[in-house]
Amino acid sequence: MISRINLLENSIRRFFLTITPALSVALISYFLGPSVYMPIISIVTSFFFAVGVGWIVSPALGIASGFHPLWIILLLIFISSQSSLIISANYDFLEKIPLLGSVLRKVRKRAGKLIEKHDLGEEVSYLSIFWLMFLPIYGSGPMVMSLVGRLLDLDWIRVWTTVTLSALIRFTLITLLIYYSVVTL
Repeated sequence: MISRINLLENSIRRFFLTITPALSVALISYFLGPSVYMPIISIVTSFFFAVGVGWIVSPALGIASGFHPLWIILLLIFISSQSSLIISANYDFLEKIPLLGSVLRKVRKRAGKLIEKHDLGEEVSYLSIFWLMFLPIYGSGPMVMSLVGRLLDLDWIRVWTTVTLSALIRFTLITLLIYYSVVTL
C-alpha cells in the first residue's frame, strides 16, 4: 500500500511552497527586462510601503508606467493573494515566537470557542473579513485580514480564498476607476 504524502503537513515545506509563486513571478519579470521589472518594483513597493494609500497609489503608478489595466489588476490581486497565502498558511510560525506566541494561542483558542458557540459565527467571520478587505480603509489589507482570520481560528485555505476574492473586486474597481478617470481627462 502506497502512503500519500501531504505536502502541506510539514511547516517548512509549506513555507517554501507558499513563497514559490512570488519567487517565480519575480524571476520571470526579471528576465523580461527593466522595462517590466522596474514598474513592478514600484507598484509592489508602493503597495506595501505607502501607508494608508498603497491601494490607490499602486494602480496609479501602474497606469502611469503604461501597463494595461488588466495587468495591473492581475498584479495587485496576485500581490494580495500571495501575501495572504504566506501569512495564513504559515501562521503556526507566529505561534512559536516565545512571548507573542503564547498570547496568540490564547486569543485564537478563545475566539475559536466563541465562534463555535454561535450558529452563524464562522460565516459572519468570513463575511466580515471579506467586507473589511473590500473596503479600502487603513489597516484592512490582505496581511491584516489574514492575521485576523487566523486569530479567529478560521481555516487558512478559506481565509486565503476570502481575501483573494475580496482583492479581486477591490482592485478591479479601484484600477478601472483610476484608469477611466485618466483616460477621460
